[in-house]
Amino acid sequence: MAIDQETKERARELYVFDGLTLEQVAKETGVPESTVKRWSADEGWTDERREHKATLADIRRNTLQLRKAFVAKAMGSLDPQDVYAAVRLEALAQRGQKKEEQVQVDVDRPKLFIEDMEFIASTLKEIDPEGLKILARSFDEIVTRWKAQNEKAA
Repeated sequence: MAIDQETKERARELYVFDGLTLEQVAKETGVPESTVKRWSADEGWTDERREHKATLADIRRNTLQLRKAFVAKAMGSLDPQDVYAAVRLEALAQRGQKKEEQVQVDVDRPKLFIEDMEFIASTLKEIDPEGLKILARSFDEIVTRWKAQNEKAA
């Protein structure tokens, strides 16, 4: 039985990147398990899979370090733009984690807005009470602009 290169590459992807077992790959591709095992051994799929997992772990670790550094910068500078950017970054990260846990997530944009504003207000209350007063004076305008922006997106 001749097997085309495309099927062989698909088998490799299923094993290396999708994390299927060799037995599952054989069932998925319709290729005999012994053939899949031979391909894996001949071409070093196990090492490639291990390297792929290590790379993903490095990316996650580096992303967390980057987020930590960004939040530390925002806390150190107390620049409103840095603080806002850090809050949004964390909100996006949290949504990303939730999406990994759930295939379909409905985003409650008003709730997210309120949560962001509560975080900003509590942070300003602790570190810059004058900034909180400025936020309070501008709150109605912020809400109005947010509503207008999100009406367009809907």
